[in-house]
Amino acid sequence: MRGKLLLICLCLTISTFANNKELDAATKERIKQSAISFFENEEVLNIVVKADFTAIKAERDRANNEYHPATISLVDDSDSLEIPVKIKTRGNFRLKVENCDFPPLRFNFKKRDVINTVFEGQDKLKLVTHCRDTSETMQNTMLREYLVYRLYNVISDRSLKVRLVKVDYVDVNYGDRFSKYAFFIESVDQMAERLGCEEVEMANLRQSQIDQQNILQLALFNYLIGNTDWSIPKLHNVTLLRQRRHAPPIAVPYDFDMCEFVNACYMHMYMGRELIEHRYKGKKVSKEALDSAIDHFQSNKRELIETVLGFNYLALESKQNCLNLIDSFYKTLDDRQASRKAFIAEAAK
Repeated sequence: MRGKLLLICLCLTISTFANNKELDAATKERIKQSAISFFENEEVLNIVVKADFTAIKAERDRANNEYHPATISLVDDSDSLEIPVKIKTRGNFRLKVENCDFPPLRFNFKKRDVINTVFEGQDKLKLVTHCRDTSETMQNTMLREYLVYRLYNVISDRSLKVRLVKVDYVDVNYGDRFSKYAFFIESVDQMAERLGCEEVEMANLRQSQIDQQNILQLALFNYLIGNTDWSIPKLHNVTLLRQRRHAPPIAVPYDFDMCEFVNACYMHMYMGRELIEHRYKGKKVSKEALDSAIDHFQSNKRELIETVLGFNYLALESKQNCLNLIDSFYKTLDDRQASRKAFIAEAAK
């Protein structure tokens, strides 16, 4: 009886806390740090997600898709609560049924439901999924895209963080259950708050209007991974942040599945000759700016390589392919003539 009373008191306390809109500064800071810690933790999170996946997978129109009720809990934790969450499909290319059996997902948490759980402080999170249910190749593709985010974290702290998860998907209507790796992407709002910035939407900007150190690092990194599927003017696969009202925006890249590093089976069909003809999409910069950026990449070379070597979820052959791309990039950087040709002489004006 005493245990039940304690449980009731605890629930009432949590409910009161969750519904209190005027949280004290210490509580707000704790929740903020919990949200940040979720993505700083490199341990794979094992979760069970229960939902009507038959209905969710059928919704492939972004204009008409809806959130579906679901629950999420930790694997092998007898004390774990089933946290209510809402899920819907998202994406563009991978949302189409002809491209992916299993679409990317968006999770929508209520903040009061995740207090004192591993998801404390989270709101809306994107989940990058395996794309094709029976394809080990596509599972590997997803893991390589996760690794790209981790590599860009090495190059710039002004980047989106990710968390690898092993998901047991359970269909509540049919009882079907299968397990796949996936990864959550930090929300743009959370990244902006972490960096002391605000998100801005400013279409038709030129690269010259972006923070120059930032845009050069971004362009060189995309060259490293063989990615041409991005655009500043179109805000395609980039989001913009700003630290001060009149400061130049900072560009943060995302969605890397069309790059050579990830090597998705559909990449060459979708991107065509652009992969070969326009690999470097940065604008022409001064030799001094290029040399400074090259120095930055050189100082992070060892950590990039160690990040790949330390990622134990990729097969040796796949790791070697990733390392070959990194090696090719640094060979260009090490050759002053080749680097200036690639990044200055042949760059767009």
